[in-house]
Amino acid sequence: MDTSLSAQLESVLRKAAGEGTALASMTVDYAAETGDDDLSSKAWIERATRTLVFAQAELRRGDGALAASASAVFRRAGD
Repeated sequence: MDTSLSAQLESVLRKAAGEGTALASMTVDYAAETGDDDLSSKAWIERATRTLVFAQAELRRGDGALAASASAVFRRAGD
């Protein structure tokens, strides 16, 4: 895959946070590199306030091993 792990994580985090949010902060943790095989993604909202959305995501390799994980904070539009 040509897209970086961080770009893939940001994409799934943005989808989870929803429209009308802007990325304020993102932290990525990488696992040991084991090659480029098919990755599956999962993202979820940890909590949300009136102005902020706190989200988590992970990318897993075909064998189930963690490739990378991320946490992000999104600001809701207009705040």
